[in-house]
Amino acid sequence: MLFKPKYLLAAFAFFSLAQAAFAQPGKDLEGDNVTVVKAFDAQLLEANKINVPPTLPALDTSTQKQTYNVPPHPSNIKYDPPKLRPLGMKSAPKEKAFNGFAKLGGGVPTALYGEGGYFFKSGDKFDGKVWLKHHQISADKAIENQKFRATEGLVSTNIFLPNNLATQVNIGYTYDRIQFYGYDHDSLEFSPERTRQDYKILDLGARLYNSRRTDADFNFSVTPKFYLLNDFYSNKESHFEIGLSATKWFNEQHALRINVRPDLTSFEDTISQKLNNIYLQPTFTLHFDFMQLKLGANFVNNRDEFSIFPDAEVTLRVWGDGIQAFAGITGDLRKNTYRSLSEYNPFIQIRGSKLRNTRWDNYYGGVKGNFGWIEYNGQVGYSKASDLALYQTLFTQEGITRFTILYDTLKIFNLQGTIKFSPIKNLTVTGTLSQNVFEFKTPGTSANKLGVWGLPEIEGNFGAVYSLLENKATLKASLHMADRISYLNEAGDREKSKTLLDLSFGGSYYFTKNIGAFLDINNLLNNKRERWYRYPTIGTNILGGIVARF
Repeated sequence: MLFKPKYLLAAFAFFSLAQAAFAQPGKDLEGDNVTVVKAFDAQLLEANKINVPPTLPALDTSTQKQTYNVPPHPSNIKYDPPKLRPLGMKSAPKEKAFNGFAKLGGGVPTALYGEGGYFFKSGDKFDGKVWLKHHQISADKAIENQKFRATEGLVSTNIFLPNNLATQVNIGYTYDRIQFYGYDHDSLEFSPERTRQDYKILDLGARLYNSRRTDADFNFSVTPKFYLLNDFYSNKESHFEIGLSATKWFNEQHALRINVRPDLTSFEDTISQKLNNIYLQPTFTLHFDFMQLKLGANFVNNRDEFSIFPDAEVTLRVWGDGIQAFAGITGDLRKNTYRSLSEYNPFIQIRGSKLRNTRWDNYYGGVKGNFGWIEYNGQVGYSKASDLALYQTLFTQEGITRFTILYDTLKIFNLQGTIKFSPIKNLTVTGTLSQNVFEFKTPGTSANKLGVWGLPEIEGNFGAVYSLLENKATLKASLHMADRISYLNEAGDREKSKTLLDLSFGGSYYFTKNIGAFLDINNLLNNKRERWYRYPTIGTNILGGIVARF
């Protein structure tokens, strides 16, 4: 409800009189009535409106230099690198990956070959592989007891653990059977059991390592290994080593590495022998755009005797990766174990021989490079090998030729080259050639006078692989060559074997994506050179069969 002005005026007059009455006590008003003569009516007079238009100040067109001081404030921002993806382009279809393969065949002379393997994976936490191979040949229709068979198997796994850790476990087994067919077949005859030799080897290995480089640019690994070897004549060798390796990277290109490796070997026949080495190998490698420099040393302890070897190499990039010059100096104590000696010459008689270290002092230099379509490496070297193992003929009372171990010190001048190139699409050619010149420690005594028993001076391996029909078919060829090897005959005279020239061809063809066939023709020139005296190699032999991938 709204009040009118005249009522407001009356109320105002009433309160004014009341205030005056209280303000003058003792003075009474004349009468009790108040007469309102006129209602108050207030009005404003007309006024002229004054317009004041706003105005802007004059512009300052003068130029002044401003100085800003912004304090630096680095921000540590982590982000994933951008992913570049082509726009408007369809991705090429991916070729199907095969995790497994199998190969089965036979040949002439009587031969059986089987090989297979499979790779399996479970996400990013686990992967592994299994592999098995068996190969046997019997050529005893031409030469009595000329036969062999070899079986190998391997199981390997990788387990990727939290905190950037991973572990690897390897279990391997080898069972090789060979025959001592090196005797006069015109006058002697032996049953297979009397010339039999079996090598059985159990390999166990593991590795604990960081699967990715840590934030501190640090890598490490712990690698224990063990093997146990037994043969048909109750010879036994056990071996254990553990490798401790650490690498620290500086500026993501310079590496400091430290390797520690206790290496323990025990051999038993009629007596027991031990050959134990402990290695400490620190190196520091500098990587630059034009040069790589490695500086280090190899400290080896054997029977409480320390040997110190340098470990240094420099590589200069003369023309990018295409032409690189390098030179180095290294040294080591290399163990001669029953396993290493029998793998090189399976016809040895280890009983009565002593296991030793061979001391190597090496100096080398050369040129290497990679132009994309061709890779090459050529070098010259000089080595001094103290207590180098040589394989001298040993004629048993039964008339079977075996080999014993002799140790001597030699100076070796080496010239070698390796090449790999692709002259045309789908064709890859490889080749390796090595020449050694031996000289015994006695001044003026050459290898031609004493003989480097069992070691070739020239060796060469060449091969070519060509794929065609969209990789459905593959053709291959290989050539193995070696010069004559010195040995002593029954009369004690020094002789030399024939030259090795082994030419082989082969190929495979897949009828479907999964099934195919293969054919290998080995030793096409029927070369029967005696790599070891009285042990000629098998002549021309053929092996064929089927292959599968899945």
